[in-house]
Amino acid sequence: MLKRTLISLAVPAMLATGLLAMGGSASAATGDRFECKLRTVDAGNASLAHCRYRDDYVHWIRCENSSRSLEVTEEFNGRRNVLDCPNGYRLRNQAIGI
Repeated sequence: MLKRTLISLAVPAMLATGLLAMGGSASAATGDRFECKLRTVDAGNASLAHCRYRDDYVHWIRCENSSRSLEVTEEFNGRRNVLDCPNGYRLRNQAIGI
């Protein structure tokens, strides 16, 4: 119940700041200028962003191993990119925003 409450509180805040957390295959749309899909690839070790337009956007991932967590953020201007977790880490969360 606590996890569900935290998620329901976090999503509106992420939408308001331009970040929308996504897992698996999902879409984000902000107006008609920005539309992207995120997908987990490479046996759960990478995040693939495929965008409809070529505007600037930020792609963010969180990777974890048994005892450590790290975040990778990169700004892109293009239709397709992939962010990989380092060796030994698995993708736990991903987001994209403008």
